Amino acid sequence: MDIRLIAIDLDGTLLQGDSSISLRTRQTVQSVIDAGYYVVPTTGRSYRNAAYVLREFAGISYYVNANGAIAVQAQGEKVIHAQSIPYQTVREICDLAGQYELFVELYEGLDAYVDKFGVKYLYRAGLMKSYCDQLLSTDIELDSLDSFVEDPSREIGKIHIVCMNVDQKFRLKRQIDALSGVNPVSVIPINLEIVQGSWSKADGLSRLVQYLDLKPENVLAIGDSDNDLEMLKWAGASVAMGNGNQRVKEAADYVTSGNEDDGVAEALLKYL
Repeated sequence: MDIRLIAIDLDGTLLQGDSSISLRTRQTVQSVIDAGYYVVPTTGRSYRNAAYVLREFAGISYYVNANGAIAVQAQGEKVIHAQSIPYQTVREICDLAGQYELFVELYEGLDAYVDKFGVKYLYRAGLMKSYCDQLLSTDIELDSLDSFVEDPSREIGKIHIVCMNVDQKFRLKRQIDALSGVNPVSVIPINLEIVQGSWSKADGLSRLVQYLDLKPENVLAIGDSDNDLEMLKWAGASVAMGNGNQRVKEAADYVTSGNEDDGVAEALLKYL
């Protein structure tokens, strides 16, 4: 196989449960970068946050963020491709979310935006504090998201919602499912991630691969969750994490160890 690019999800894949990266995995990924492969973080997180989380790596040149809604060249922070949700759809989703007490994060360009109202609910949702702290470390906090949402010039690529419990998530998901042109996915039991239509990490990767004059068969993709499914099916070679869900494992060519047991390092050593 002529693998040239490795697309690696972050949460549940490269990152351990406490949002850290083990020494062995860190060293293995860095050695792959040093060997001349493109290592592309392919994540639901914003570019700004992913770059911060991976700041100790040298040589990460490209990112695919917000579940494929944006592809970025790190040097000069050049946007290679961006996909946004129609303004009216954003308004409708935010109006529905506004009926509940929950966390809303809006992704535009390289950044993600939150408000003071939502931040307190993120910490009350039962997620690990290390994850919450890390996610918010680069977010732009506003007094309110209302004026942001009401501005039709905004080009929002992704909406991330964290609910207080599973029942609330399913009630809101049913309401959002009734809208046209959206396909909310969950990475954890209490969250929803919405991009335009059925856009996915595979679409963002496809744009990047075209930009680099590569092909899908040159890509090794590694992931664990539903927002990784399409890229695993699209890539020339695919790896599911041992902690991944059953659908992801069935879609992948190989199942590696879990994210707490250096599964990414194991996969890289197997394929490269």
